[in-house]
Amino acid sequence: MSLGDNIRTARIQKKLQQKELAELLSSKGEVVGNTTISNWENGTSKPDPDTIALLCEILDVDANYLLGFSNIKSDSDFDFMSQYKALFDKDERLTENQKKFFMNFLEERHKEIDKKLGED
Repeated sequence: MSLGDNIRTARIQKKLQQKELAELLSSKGEVVGNTTISNWENGTSKPDPDTIALLCEILDVDANYLLGFSNIKSDSDFDFMSQYKALFDKDERLTENQKKFFMNFLEERHKEIDKKLGED
């Protein structure tokens, strides 16, 4: 997805209208109108790096997500198992049985770690 698509998705998930996002940005010193937000979302223009940082803060998303480098929106969305699976799926040297073995192994280790952390 594009930067504009990601801005729109994150804005909608925060239940903000374009005008509300523009007001929040303006309250942080970045004076923009809802037309500017619309232009970003439609790909007509793009926010500068400082504005991207403010958008990440307001929309509670990671810059890599907003810029389209990652599908992980924030630290709380990070899922180790899906990241492992994506890596294994890309590795053509591994057989399906090897992939399953590694996934099961890693899943068991994560369960052990979670259990230990819960005991402390």
